[in-house]
Amino acid sequence: MAPSSHHSDSSSDDGLSVAPAAASAIQGISIRHHVPVILDMDEGNYGQWRHIFDSTLGKFGLEGHVRSPTPSQERDGEWRRVDSYVNWILATVSKGVFDIQGDMSTNDYCTMLKRIADQLHDIDHPVSEPSQVLNLLRVLNPRYRYVKPVITSKYPPHSFQSARSFLILEELSTQHNANAEAGQALAMTHSDNPSGSSNSASTGHKDGSSSSTAP
Repeated sequence: MAPSSHHSDSSSDDGLSVAPAAASAIQGISIRHHVPVILDMDEGNYGQWRHIFDSTLGKFGLEGHVRSPTPSQERDGEWRRVDSYVNWILATVSKGVFDIQGDMSTNDYCTMLKRIADQLHDIDHPVSEPSQVLNLLRVLNPRYRYVKPVITSKYPPHSFQSARSFLILEELSTQHNANAEAGQALAMTHSDNPSGSSNSASTGHKDGSSSSTAP
C-alpha cells in the first residue's frame, strides 16, 4: 500500500498481520452491515459497540490507521482517501453522543459522565481521575467555559467530584443572577408605566366634560 501502510497494519486474532484495505475497497463498505449496534448513552452499550467496531477495524486492517498517528510527511494521497472514507464512527453513534450536554443540567451531565467512566472500568478500560476532569471540561456547555481556567489552575488539582460541585455552584449562581436581572427589568417596566396614572386624574364623559375623581 502507500508509504503509510506500515503504520496501518493490524493483527488478526491468530497474530498474523492484516494488510490494510485499499481506499477503493473501503469506499464501498456499508459500516452498518458490519456494526449493527448504534452507540447510545441511554442504552449503556459502549462495551458491545466497541467490541464490534474494533473487530471491524481489524477485519479491514485499519486499527493502525485509526489508533496510531501517521507522520504528516507520510500522509500521501492514498492515506488521505482512506482517512476520508473511514468516518464510519459517525454512522454508528447516536446524535445524543455528539451533543453531550445540550440542555442537560450540570448535575445530570456529570452523572452521565460518571456512569460512562464506571462502564469503561467494568470492561477493563478505567479512566483516570485527571482524565475524567478533562473530559468534563472538554464538552462543557459554552456558557460555563469561562470556568475552565479556574478549575485547571487549581493546585492540588480538582477531583471529578470537586469539579462537579464547583460547576453546580456556578450553575446555581448563574440562574440566581438571571432571575434577579429579570425581576429588576420587570420592576423598571412597572415604574416607567404606573398603572392607572392616566385615568386617576379625571374621568371623561360623552359630552366632552370631565369630572374630578376627588371628592
